[in-house]
Amino acid sequence: MRLAREHKRTNYYNLITAPGRMKVPQPRSVARPPHHLEVPPMTNIRAAALPFSTVHLRTRVRRIVVVTLTAVGLVVTPMPASPSVPLPASLQLQPASAVPINERAATWIAATAREVALELRAVDNLPERETAAVAGRQINELAALVAYLLDADVDELRSAWTATSLQRKVVLFSALSQIGVPYRLNADAPFIALDCSSLTKFAWIQGGVEIDRGSAQQYARAKRIDRDEVQAGDLIWYPGHIMMSLGMPDLIVHARSGERAVEIHRIDSTRLKWMRFVSPLG
Repeated sequence: MRLAREHKRTNYYNLITAPGRMKVPQPRSVARPPHHLEVPPMTNIRAAALPFSTVHLRTRVRRIVVVTLTAVGLVVTPMPASPSVPLPASLQLQPASAVPINERAATWIAATAREVALELRAVDNLPERETAAVAGRQINELAALVAYLLDADVDELRSAWTATSLQRKVVLFSALSQIGVPYRLNADAPFIALDCSSLTKFAWIQGGVEIDRGSAQQYARAKRIDRDEVQAGDLIWYPGHIMMSLGMPDLIVHARSGERAVEIHRIDSTRLKWMRFVSPLG
């Protein structure tokens, strides 16, 4: 009886999964908002005619893999460990030292940075001492999140942002407002598509400074500075690429080539030695 039931169940499963019996939905083209990170479409997979027990086993294996990946930290939102049973050091979640970050965080950073930049531009005719506290809460929140994502000192980053000039603040937050915008070679369309030099050009134009397109041109016509002199908005260059400093020498925002988008990043200390630092205000 048991073998008969298993045989009947297997035949039924083969019937509904046989070629031509199951319609696999095709992905629809969906218009993405400006700050959407591009995600490659899922591959269509037609179900194979497998016994019920094999499918059940694969489902259990899949669940085990998901649980394992979650445990080792491949999740974006950290989960607090139980106070009575702390996680081993190898399994504790650590802040990422490089991005891309998840879509929700990228959208929040971009939207908040845009609000800050607009508020700062609205008071650019006031004395510097009267604009120091403008958008202070949003700036502190942005500094806290960026420092966490890049494993940086939040007090140092917050101090670098609040102490800089109004013009540099506008430049910095204009660049951060493009987080998540796709990279496209030679593109110069803010909120739609950018390359590395068009991102820095857009940000500095918002601060009232016209700079050229092209990473080599921006580097050649800016003032050379030492790494220890870097402020928010200064440019970091190596042949073929240009980035913007977040106010600390190793923290940047840039439009990275490839299947990437505008992102924040922490430069490895070994690479900082051969990079060049310049200021468009020279």
